Amino acid sequence: MKPVSVLLIGLGRVGSRFYEKFRELGESRVRLVGVCEIDERHPLLQRAREGGVRVYENFEEALAPSDNPVDIILDTTNIPEVKARIRHRLEETGNRHTVLLPLVASYLLWHMAAPGEDLPENHVQPGY
Repeated sequence: MKPVSVLLIGLGRVGSRFYEKFRELGESRVRLVGVCEIDERHPLLQRAREGGVRVYENFEEALAPSDNPVDIILDTTNIPEVKARIRHRLEETGNRHTVLLPLVASYLLWHMAAPGEDLPENHVQPGY
């Protein structure tokens, strides 16, 4: 089965947990193509670089058209403006491949990938 390529936006409490889980699942299942984090001192950024994961300060840069489009964008910031800008960028570049996963769907994904492990629900409205 082809690995799913993921762009992870935000390495807060939720994003960091997903980062760790994706790395644990391995490249044969989840290919983490990039992480976006505005805090350049975040402790996971150096580990990501050392592990061959591209680090972006600006998610728009990560969404530049390429020959290997991202399958899923997991935006754990839950900032409506970020989601709107991602959707706009995908439309603007004609990207009909990449799926922006709503945060509420990420909770479902977490339940499947890590049964019995709680994920912080620190977002009031985890919608689309």
